[in-house]
Amino acid sequence: MFDGIKNATALFGAVIKAAVRYPAFLLPLMLVWAIYAPMVIYLYFYFDWDSATAFQGLAVVFGFILAVSVLLSVSCFILLEQIRLIETGQRMRLLSPIGVGLKNVWRALPITFAWAIIWFLITVVEMLVRRKGSGTDKQATPENIARTLGGGGKFSISAAFFDALKKGVRMIAFLIFPAIAWESHQTPIRRGLTVAQSHKTEFATGFVLTELAAAIVFIPPAIVFAIADNTDVVISDEVWFSVIIYSGFAWSFSLLLEQLFTAELYLWDMKWREACVVAADKEQPLPKLNDVPRPSILDGKADLLPTQS
Repeated sequence: MFDGIKNATALFGAVIKAAVRYPAFLLPLMLVWAIYAPMVIYLYFYFDWDSATAFQGLAVVFGFILAVSVLLSVSCFILLEQIRLIETGQRMRLLSPIGVGLKNVWRALPITFAWAIIWFLITVVEMLVRRKGSGTDKQATPENIARTLGGGGKFSISAAFFDALKKGVRMIAFLIFPAIAWESHQTPIRRGLTVAQSHKTEFATGFVLTELAAAIVFIPPAIVFAIADNTDVVISDEVWFSVIIYSGFAWSFSLLLEQLFTAELYLWDMKWREACVVAADKEQPLPKLNDVPRPSILDGKADLLPTQS
């Protein structure tokens, strides 16, 4: 277990460096946020939930979740193609990964749809448990929009629990996608779940570390919310607009860490499986994950090139 935590910590450190080294990795998720944020604002402040039937309301929620799932899948596959270019010794491009990413998203639609269904079911249970109002009586002021997009609501154990469930399903999906993008695996779901099962301590530690990183990057908006809630300081609309923009970067960066961590864990698993095959052929003991040098997009090695025998 200790080795697993150590492996995940080292991997997470490399992921942070990669995210800083390659700002282009963030662009697809920023574009997703540019679509996601207006959708949230419309549904939260402008959609007439009271006039909708229960079925219509659930259909809208599922449509929103499916759309976001597809958009996040697109961003993940674009990132995986960017990593593939680096790990095959090619120059990192901005446009060509989009076409490859869209092609892979089409192949992954059943997985994305299954992800959306699970996310939707978790959301429905959350709605039944928490029974919060729709919030349609709120005005779309800069402050309310900033709170909605920046997580300015009150903390609750139930909300944290359901958010953790959604994050877990999301990271499993991100772990499945490399099986399609890099290996064209015939059973990508099984392959991705096998990676999670084989390295469950690394995966769980990565889950915690990415959650901690998300909490850290959202500290600035949290400070603004605390000042607004606990002092008499009047915060201008310009500050709230700044919070909205910053929240977009924080949201995108947090998801990028999840995508990078799962991609790098999958890549490490690929090298580990190769080492296991070599050891089995030589009738040697199978190596552990930490016995295999950890691949990194920063090490200058083309780790996705076929192994020369």
